[in-house]
Amino acid sequence: MITINYRHGLNLLVAFILTGIHPAYAATFDVQDRALHACLQALAENNGWSKPEDVTEIKCHSKDIHSIAGVEQFTQLQSLSLYNNKLEQLDVDLTLLKQLKTLNLARNNLTRLNLTNLPNLSELYLFDNQLETLTLSNLVELKTLKTNNNKIEHFTYLNMSQLEKVYIFNNKLATVDIYSLPKLQYMDCRQNPMPDSLYDEMDKKNDVTFLHDGNAEDW
Repeated sequence: MITINYRHGLNLLVAFILTGIHPAYAATFDVQDRALHACLQALAENNGWSKPEDVTEIKCHSKDIHSIAGVEQFTQLQSLSLYNNKLEQLDVDLTLLKQLKTLNLARNNLTRLNLTNLPNLSELYLFDNQLETLTLSNLVELKTLKTNNNKIEHFTYLNMSQLEKVYIFNNKLATVDIYSLPKLQYMDCRQNPMPDSLYDEMDKKNDVTFLHDGNAEDW
């Protein structure tokens, strides 16, 4: 049984009364957000987790989660999916999650995000937030990025040599670097205030499919 502190004792009894989960299986995770704690507790029971290192996938959708502080304890985590919650910031050091392959933070309330040094991350979903600034670096295995339907004005990236597909449509980007992505195959950048000169540069790259406001007739 996982014995990670969350006001043990009485809280276990309360959890049993509210959820019907027997205290013997009520894993008590060291997280502050009650909604996240409840979701993790249910996942622990369903998956038979006995220690944090057993946890490889967390899927907590539409749970009214405001904070993910504490998730860094799951060092073997490969997939973290928190779609449709109430996150306004990432109050956690995700660089501790070296095994993470998929990160889904779509449909939250994030306004800025800086992600770096996740060596195995291959899929990143950030669409339907309130992002204005996005900074990504040293995501050396990232292949798919979906950050459409935000308010991004500033998007900078470094060392993402494996990125193949980028969805950044419906933002406020005036420019995007298309020259530092050697594996790029597809980019959807429609509904951004980009100049025609940038569209012309995109159209010169015959090995990449670009969707932009300058070639709307081809959509």
